[in-house]
Amino acid sequence: MKTFVRGVIRDEKGAGVLALVLVLLVVGGLVLTPLLGLMGTGLMAGQVYEKKTHELYSADAGVEDVMWRILYDPIPSELWEASDLPDWKVYRYPEPLSVGNKSVDVEVYRKDRDWTPCRDDFTYRVLSTAVTDDSGGTAGIDSSTTVEAYIEPLVLDLFGGALVSMTDISLKKDTKVEGDVYYVREITPEDFQPTGGETIQVSGDVFPSQQEVDDFVGDLKALASAGGTHNGTMKISSDTILNSTYIAGDLYIAADATLTINGVVYVRDSVWVKKEVQDYNLAGSGSLIAERDIDLRKVSGFGASGDSIIMSVYGAINFKKEGSVEAVVYAPNGLITIDKGMTVVGSVVGKSIQADKEGSFTYVPKASSFGFFAPTVYGAEIKTYTINPLLN
Repeated sequence: MKTFVRGVIRDEKGAGVLALVLVLLVVGGLVLTPLLGLMGTGLMAGQVYEKKTHELYSADAGVEDVMWRILYDPIPSELWEASDLPDWKVYRYPEPLSVGNKSVDVEVYRKDRDWTPCRDDFTYRVLSTAVTDDSGGTAGIDSSTTVEAYIEPLVLDLFGGALVSMTDISLKKDTKVEGDVYYVREITPEDFQPTGGETIQVSGDVFPSQQEVDDFVGDLKALASAGGTHNGTMKISSDTILNSTYIAGDLYIAADATLTINGVVYVRDSVWVKKEVQDYNLAGSGSLIAERDIDLRKVSGFGASGDSIIMSVYGAINFKKEGSVEAVVYAPNGLITIDKGMTVVGSVVGKSIQADKEGSFTYVPKASSFGFFAPTVYGAEIKTYTINPLLN
């Protein structure tokens, strides 16, 4: 037995392993404490990052709420107050927005001047501050994040584009357009781009209602009636100059006749021209309004001086043959078709628009004196966006 015990004691094969374990224990003890501290710091940093991210999202929701109000519920003029910023007025939301578990204070600024939200140069300044209170309400605000944004409304002036369609626009090859193009559903070709403007898709509800159109037409009818009334169809069989007149029937222009309009001519029914027209059949710088279809064969520089309108209230407008028009061409309930090589300077606005090849359209204001419809806001664009946790 004594011999066996001495043999076991002399066998020290595990001594090296024991030393290694002791070294690892020492190293682990030295590393573990700072590692746990680092993990704790990372956890706290993650919590702070998550909190600030939630604040940013909440503050951004305040900016989005202002954009919604610009489009659908404009702030009444009487609610704007003087601010600490020179030449600016302010509207402060009466109650903070509640976004998740954050409270969001919103301030909206605008220039103190003759004001409409549809001005081309109008801009809103928004300060949206999301607040976190982790103190249980006893020690004030724990932290906050403010978004400062400048928002510009996107405005549709119904007669402020070269082409404006309430549905579709179809353009054949070599069509030239200078100015903005507005449409609701589709433009063909899809890759078409105007010169000095852009293609803009809008919602159909930004256009005037039929009641607004009828009210406007009523003013034009009154201007025409003030010049006299012609009962029944008026036939133009020779060159004729016509001042403001209300025609209680059709207006017919013979093939070899030219009608020069110097006032507002309102036609209760349709306007049409004999197909075999040899020369230009419409001239002058007045306005032609018909309740039904307008079918013109040749037009030479109509509306070259002053403001002019060619309008079908409920029907279509057709331009055949070559020619030129300097006017607002307006068919809120019908198709406007323009033959090849036709030149229009002004605005073409219709339910839908079709233009044959080699047409030319250039936007210029041509109806400002008639007091057309007020511009409408169809969207809003954030011009600048700044995140600043120092703004409280």
